[in-house]
Amino acid sequence: MRIPNLLAVTVLALAAAVAAAASAKPKPHSHGAHATAPKASKPAGKQALNACTQCTERRAVLDPKRFADTRVYDPEAARAYEVARLHPATLDRLHCFCECQESLQFKHKTLLTCFTDEHAAGCGICIKEALLAAELKGRGALDEEIEVLVESSFRTDGHAPTHGRR
Repeated sequence: MRIPNLLAVTVLALAAAVAAAASAKPKPHSHGAHATAPKASKPAGKQALNACTQCTERRAVLDPKRFADTRVYDPEAARAYEVARLHPATLDRLHCFCECQESLQFKHKTLLTCFTDEHAAGCGICIKEALLAAELKGRGALDEEIEVLVESSFRTDGHAPTHGRR
């Protein structure tokens, strides 16, 4: 039966992800500790779009180099922004469990939205969700499986399931 197999794979992947995260050390950035990227200039009134045409979130992900200074940003922030650039459709399927979608201040659409501004650079939940999604993607997991695993890892009581929201 497919559901028990999916559950077993999900539990094993979660255990492996937790073990890897616990033993992982932050990777040094190749851009140097003092590297900063200038803010992109764009014509007034025009917002840069991402290349993911099926995504709910259409705004572009910020340049990961902007978050290379680990004295200012979480050591994994730049890597998480890179993940958002590499896998926008996957992150666009995911709910961000830091509650920024429910927030009257942020009103984010999906996890991908967190990476279109500086929000994710200061949020450990956004970063961890993105890095877990990338790890699972790298192991060949389907977006549907990633969605289930991320939800089972980060969802809190009282939070509606992500499935069926589209």
